[in-house]
Amino acid sequence: MYYVITFLFVLLAGKATFFDDVNACWFIIEGIILWVGLHKQRITRRDVQLFVKFTLIYVGFCTFRSVFLTGLPLKYWLNDVIFLFKFILPSFLFCAVLKEKAVYYLTRVMIDLAILSLPLYCLQLISGDLVYSIGKAINLPYAHFNGYVNMFVFTYVKNHAIRNSGFSWEPGAFGFMLIMMLMLHWLNNNFKYDTRAKLVTIAIITTLSTTTYIAFAIMILIYCRAKGVRISTLLIFIAPFLCVAVVSLPFLFDKILDTYNKDMLDIKNIRTLSATYIEMGRVMPLNRFGSMLFLIDTFGYRLFFGVSNSYKETVQLLHNISISNGIFAFCAQFGVVGLGFLFYRAYKFFRKYITAELAIYCLIVILVLGFGECIYLSSLLLAFLFLYHYARPETTTEEVSESDTYEFATTERPAYNL
Repeated sequence: MYYVITFLFVLLAGKATFFDDVNACWFIIEGIILWVGLHKQRITRRDVQLFVKFTLIYVGFCTFRSVFLTGLPLKYWLNDVIFLFKFILPSFLFCAVLKEKAVYYLTRVMIDLAILSLPLYCLQLISGDLVYSIGKAINLPYAHFNGYVNMFVFTYVKNHAIRNSGFSWEPGAFGFMLIMMLMLHWLNNNFKYDTRAKLVTIAIITTLSTTTYIAFAIMILIYCRAKGVRISTLLIFIAPFLCVAVVSLPFLFDKILDTYNKDMLDIKNIRTLSATYIEMGRVMPLNRFGSMLFLIDTFGYRLFFGVSNSYKETVQLLHNISISNGIFAFCAQFGVVGLGFLFYRAYKFFRKYITAELAIYCLIVILVLGFGECIYLSSLLLAFLFLYHYARPETTTEEVSESDTYEFATTERPAYNL
């Protein structure tokens, strides 16, 4: 049963299935997790107290911002409160029900899905049209349009024909999931580069995502430091290799520079381009740098406390622009204050496993990943708001009970504006 609810929770985090588009699915999954928690007597008074305290902090922050800073209509405050019960509550329930088992099951389910993506990715390389046809034949709700098809456990996007999207909505988002699962896996197995870690590494390579590769380089640094390698040694042997890779590989320095130059041109002509996209019936995409500069220019100092979860509705031009910078999108929603609170809770979680130095490196990894896709509102990352309270580093794979292991072995593997 724990495997099943973790599977559902990971699908919510992947944001690729119809679960993400149908409000009822979120609340049904919440109900399933809550039922399991009550049935197995996993939810205690302390759990309720933890969520009530968080709710008071969250609602107090949103109320203060709405009354004294933004002055927006009541519907924006209500939207922020609904966000708490629709998107944050599932993360809390997952952590409260699985408690010390949460990290174990997260890594097992996500790595299983990552491994499953590899043969499907090979089939995609052989015949993407076949994968697309299979997805259309399955015909899940909201699952196929404009070269995009999702089959619950795998997504194929024709625009990314040679890249692996896994169970997420696109390769960069899948890269985020892969990096996070590798991070949690290493925390849970004391930084052993075992077979499952190697398979995740292969999956990371298949994403061909610049942001993911940069984050993976930092993960290698974390691994080396955890194994006692000195910083000076890393600088001598690894730094030259990284410099050559950054300059030589086309999807690193060249891609970053091209993206930056295109973003500067898009920002300069954003109103004209936006009007053109409206005429074509499409949404204008802004890349990482363009999204950052546009949000800074639009909201300025208000990014410190944020505007609203529905910040796009406050600016007419934003209605037709797709933001792809997770850091600044989160700041527009909950501010630097909200981002700092999330990172503080994540730091408390990491410190239960590793030193302060390595914990800071892990936060840097999450920051790098957030500069790409808007992944800070993923259920997985929101779980860090509560994981610190339940994580027990001494609980390893071997310490999971025999009944849970049997349950796992016999279980079938089957933007946030409201």
